[in-house]
Amino acid sequence: MIRFGLCASIVVLLAYASPVQSSTTDRIGEKIANVELTTLDGKLVNLLDFHTGKALVIAYTGVGCPIAGRYAPRLEALLSKHGPKGLKIVGINANPQDTAATVRQDIKELGITFPVLLDHNQELTHQLDAKTTTVVFVIDKGGVIRYRGMIDDQYVLGAQRHKPRNKFLERAIRAAMKSKFPEVTRTAAPGCVITRIQEPSTSEEVTYSSHIKRILQDNCEICHRPRQIGPFSLQSYENAQGWSAMIRSVITDGRMPPWNAASEFDGTFSNERRIPEADKKALLSWIDNKMPRGNPNEDPPDKKFSQLWRIGKPDKVYTMKKAFQVPADGVVEYQYFNIPTKFKKDRWIQAIEARAGAADVVHHILAFTVDPNGPRGQNNQLGLEDGYLCATVPGDTPSIFPPGRGKKLKAGSTLVLQVHYTTNGKKRKDKCKIAFVFSDTPVTEEVHTRGIYNLSFTIPAGDPNYEVRSEHTFEKDTQILSLYPHMHFRGKAWKYLAHYPDGTTKTLLDIPNYDYNWQESYILKEPIMVPKGTRIECIARFDNSDGNLVNPDPTADVRFGEQTWEEMMIGYVDYVTTVDGNSSGTD
Repeated sequence: MIRFGLCASIVVLLAYASPVQSSTTDRIGEKIANVELTTLDGKLVNLLDFHTGKALVIAYTGVGCPIAGRYAPRLEALLSKHGPKGLKIVGINANPQDTAATVRQDIKELGITFPVLLDHNQELTHQLDAKTTTVVFVIDKGGVIRYRGMIDDQYVLGAQRHKPRNKFLERAIRAAMKSKFPEVTRTAAPGCVITRIQEPSTSEEVTYSSHIKRILQDNCEICHRPRQIGPFSLQSYENAQGWSAMIRSVITDGRMPPWNAASEFDGTFSNERRIPEADKKALLSWIDNKMPRGNPNEDPPDKKFSQLWRIGKPDKVYTMKKAFQVPADGVVEYQYFNIPTKFKKDRWIQAIEARAGAADVVHHILAFTVDPNGPRGQNNQLGLEDGYLCATVPGDTPSIFPPGRGKKLKAGSTLVLQVHYTTNGKKRKDKCKIAFVFSDTPVTEEVHTRGIYNLSFTIPAGDPNYEVRSEHTFEKDTQILSLYPHMHFRGKAWKYLAHYPDGTTKTLLDIPNYDYNWQESYILKEPIMVPKGTRIECIARFDNSDGNLVNPDPTADVRFGEQTWEEMMIGYVDYVTTVDGNSSGTD
């Protein structure tokens, strides 16, 4: 299998910590000082002019921060509930890259009714030492800061619980209305790191023009451009500068580019996401040196992204019959959409690409086929042994097979799209599509996808390191093309082992830190030939403890199931076999 286009996407680092004291100088118990801010109409106003009730919530926000977007409906709900009792809310945008126009458009889409003010000189941000775009501060009627931190603990590390366990902000509001402190006065707020304003450097050694724009083009822009899965754009100097604190954080911590294979497999897979060390060094040096602009006339040309299918002109495109309404907030369980193909004879697929209609809210698409002569089966067992077509996940790319190879689409098959939607605070309508290019030359090698699965496990409540195994033995000599492990929120680690007939064992892939947000195929640069009788073993480890911050419910035993609050243990393997009586298969 060949895939084109890597997305070394610099996505949001969602800082999270337990609700403990974050600082001894965080202003809790002190009076807030009045500051001058700017309205979206360009007028100067005083912050405390908005403090006309029993309590004031100062809520930081930022355009493009998905967790800030998800909390917009929550803030509106709190205002609706407590506003009649004397609550006021004011939003603060301190991001230097966010203009009044972009903020105005963002709050319109989010449905925000409370005023949002600009702190682009960051006077208030420095006073409060605000770190992220979701931190909130609760001020009582006397101007005393009673709480700082997160709104609640539903959204963490790019994932979400079904509902919050601790409603910190609401408790703080109730306490502040009585001029009291809540039980918990400080938490660490998740969100995007706010870049502090700096005087630009005049250094010419590494500039945006000379180095940085090209690095971002090569590694980030495929996702980080408007209406794509990347939550913010990195296509201009202003955006790169404004998001520099986030970029530095995720690059330094190794969170981005997203690639989870152990370092011993560096160079093994063709779709490996790694910024070259020289580019990483240049990027960090540029940020540390106050992000010099360079000469705009020397910027590399803007990268062009085709609006067409990346597999070329499709022979056939199928679209969901009806748009799915994605809500602004909450958890959306997996959705399944059936699309009949109505072909009268088998077809050989040369290339496949699934595409979201609303890319900013689609976490992934898995495409399957259901044999017209076989049972439909349950959703959670689609594609386990046959019928898996392709996946579209953040940063992944279409499946393209070389001449002579293809996947078979049986006559009369039904396509099934499994779509996982992730809310971002904005209502969306989505109609996913899937496109095929059919082979116009004879196919001699059929590409299969086998799921090596375990359906019978039970992960005990609270277990931090539960092991589940599955295996499959190939009955003929086989060429393995790629590996794709699949688990849900409790997934912790994964290994593929090949046990050869001669008694030797080889590790094909080791993922010591599985990340549900980055479920990619690991496509081998060189296919692995395994002889008849080779047993492929998958070893998965799950963390069902309270220490797993994205665990939906650490008090529950967990079994196999299709939804994210259940678990899966499937090790997909792409491999090829020789075709007997091959044909191009055209109608």
